[in-house]
Order: sequence, then C-alpha cells, then structure tokens
Amino acid sequence: MPRILVRQGDITSYGGDAIVNAANNHLQLGAGVAGAIRRAGGSTIQEECDRLGPIRVGAAAITGAGTLSARWVIHAAAMGDEPVSERSIRESTLASLDLAAQHGAQRIAFLVLGSGIGGFDFVRAATIMRDAVIESPAVAALQEIVFYGYGAEAAAELSRILG
Repeated sequence: MPRILVRQGDITSYGGDAIVNAANNHLQLGAGVAGAIRRAGGSTIQEECDRLGPIRVGAAAITGAGTLSARWVIHAAAMGDEPVSERSIRESTLASLDLAAQHGAQRIAFLVLGSGIGGFDFVRAATIMRDAVIESPAVAALQEIVFYGYGAEAAAELSRILG
C-alpha cells in the first residue's frame, strides 16, 4: 500500500508523476479545477483532450501535463452527460489508478472528485474515493497518493477521513 498523504493547496503545484483532474466526460477544461489546470499547464492539455474525448462517465483519460510540474494529467470523468453519482466517483477513481499504474506513475495526486462544480457532498465523495483506493489492485504499483484539499477546512476533513 502506498503512503497516503493530505496536503492543503493547489493541486496544480504537485511535483509527482500525475495529477487527477475532476473532468467532465467531454474532457472540456472549462471552469473550476479543470480550468485552473488548463491555465497553469497551457493549451496543449486541452488539445490532447480534444483528441481523446468524449469518454464515458466513470472512465478516465490521460494526457501530458503541459508546463505543470507533473508528467501527466489524468482526467477522471465523474460527471458530464450524467450527474455526479457514487458510481461515477468510484469508477473514475479506479480508472485513474489503473491509468497511473499502466503508465508507470508512482506518485499521484487527487482532489475530491465531484465535490466542486458537480455539487456532490465532499465527505461522501472523499469516503467513496478512500474505499476505491483501498480496493484497487493498481495501488500496489504506487508509492504515494496525495489528496488535496484547497482550503484548511477541506484538508482537515480529508485527514479525518483518510486517517
């Protein structure tokens, strides 16, 4: 099992192998964290997304990370043509872990999928993601999983859930 850490701040600053974007299934990097990733990493990320999308809700896709410190961005489609659900959070988390392992990533960072623009309950989404990490066979290939909470309250809640 990899180290599971919690950090407060902006996921775009993560210096590991991959960051996970809370994506829509059309892979359009518009608002929220997806927009922040596009702004920080540059237009090449959206250009790669345009070639890959759309994907099904619950799936994930991987692109380069442009000018971000990470090597890849994994786009976890927890919403889009369908609203965020427990199933879509679980499946897109598992798909993200699988892609990370397939590409040789050892250090990956997540935010809590579906809890921003998607409007899903933060605590419930984080709990679903924690359980998906525990059950995923792909985590054996990873050394570190970091969960980002943008603010102090979110980071404290993640520490409690992942504790």
